[in-house]
Amino acid sequence: MPNNNLNRNLNRQINKFLSDDIINDNPSIQKFIQAVSQSYENYEKDSELFEQSIRLNDSEFYKINAEIKDQLEKNKKIQSELIQAIKLLSNNNSAIGLGDDNLTELLQILHNEIDLKKEFENQLFDAKSNAEKANHAKSDFLSIMSHEIRTPLNAIIGLIYIMEKENSFSSFQENIEVLKHSSQNLYLLINDILDFNKIEAGKIDIEHIPFDLEELILQIAKSLEVKAHENSNKIEVIIDKNFTSNVISDPLRIGQIITNLVSNGIKFTNNGSVQIKIDQLEKKGNTSTFKIQVVDTGIGIEKAKFEQIFHHFEQAEKSTTRQFGGTGLGLVISKKLLQLLDSDIVLQSEIGKGSNFSFVLKTPYFSDSSDLKNNLLYHDYKEENLDGMRVLLVEDNLINVRVAEKILSHWNVSVDIALNGLIATEKYKKGKYDVVLMDLAMPIMDGYEATTIIRNKDFTIPIIALTASASYGYLEKAMLVGIDEYIIKPFNPKELNLKLRKYYHK
Repeated sequence: MPNNNLNRNLNRQINKFLSDDIINDNPSIQKFIQAVSQSYENYEKDSELFEQSIRLNDSEFYKINAEIKDQLEKNKKIQSELIQAIKLLSNNNSAIGLGDDNLTELLQILHNEIDLKKEFENQLFDAKSNAEKANHAKSDFLSIMSHEIRTPLNAIIGLIYIMEKENSFSSFQENIEVLKHSSQNLYLLINDILDFNKIEAGKIDIEHIPFDLEELILQIAKSLEVKAHENSNKIEVIIDKNFTSNVISDPLRIGQIITNLVSNGIKFTNNGSVQIKIDQLEKKGNTSTFKIQVVDTGIGIEKAKFEQIFHHFEQAEKSTTRQFGGTGLGLVISKKLLQLLDSDIVLQSEIGKGSNFSFVLKTPYFSDSSDLKNNLLYHDYKEENLDGMRVLLVEDNLINVRVAEKILSHWNVSVDIALNGLIATEKYKKGKYDVVLMDLAMPIMDGYEATTIIRNKDFTIPIIALTASASYGYLEKAMLVGIDEYIIKPFNPKELNLKLRKYYHK
């Protein structure tokens, strides 16, 4: 008989293999069957609990797994967007071979980008620092320029006032030399600025002209004697007896370099001497190699300042400018001119023991002095009489007209005046002139348009721009429309005489 208290699986087995008599007659078997039944029940409960646990664990696993997958997808999307953003930010994105799922390379790119940005920031900082230094230097330079310009102007204005008040010949004679000296200082100052501007713009062409270098140096020394005497100095010229002085180069620029160096030596020397030395180093074929030295016994320069004095807008010390004056451009110009001559300046100096500026030149030379061309503007150039020369002066400023007329009259030049370009073109049609002196900036019709009109009718007449427009953009434009050459205002009358002489035919 089945027993409902027993596990049904066990009960099925008992009914199959044991009779009721055996079970009923044997209490031990009954206890055993009860124990086994209990074990079955416990096993089934454990099995059910295990299965339930597995079902719960699987559900939880799938849930957690789904959340992780979802988070990974989000991370992957963010990483991909980040990579694209970095590629856009990177200046070198074409070099990035990065898979969107490669986090290591992503971090490396981030690291590289941070390094690049740091380097860029450092460059910006350096550029800012250099710009600030340049601004300070320019501010100092402008302050120096203001002082250098105002000082001679003050003398000129003051002396003109005194001469007007005193109105006597003795006053005129006494003050004319001071006026001449002050105006010459202004002229040299402006020339320094223009030369520096021209060099910086790359607009200087080196000439190759035969000339006597020894004669040029002697002329420079002679022209600076008065300036040297003001500081109780003497100028000495010492030339190697083997030196071949007839050379082919640019006398104007070489003269400018030597003049700058000698003037510099005079300025920083008191009760001493400035020597100009030439030593012949070599002669080979038709080429001469020689060394020029300018040696002074002045205050000297600290070695740490050697480089600084060749930088534009700077001198060795700010106190130098206050004590000795000057723009600080002379040495800069000299160094740059020497570089155009395939040379460079060398400095030896010691504080309190003077300075030695030297350079070596290599030039062709010649022995026949008849090859010399005396058409150069030397310091002692004497203006020539240009009797009968006919000049059309095109100038709108009446004061400049009056000054130019008086200067030209000293050379017996016949002058016709046109106050603007339109008048100049009309006068040119009616008259016949040897040279046209053309201002560029004028009302009604400027010098460019007037030159173009004249050039359409006459390709040969010399037209010289006599202008205050020192910008090389304006001057280049002038050359393109037909200007032959130009003179920058304020001009040296000797330079004007020299240029006119080229076109003078008796």
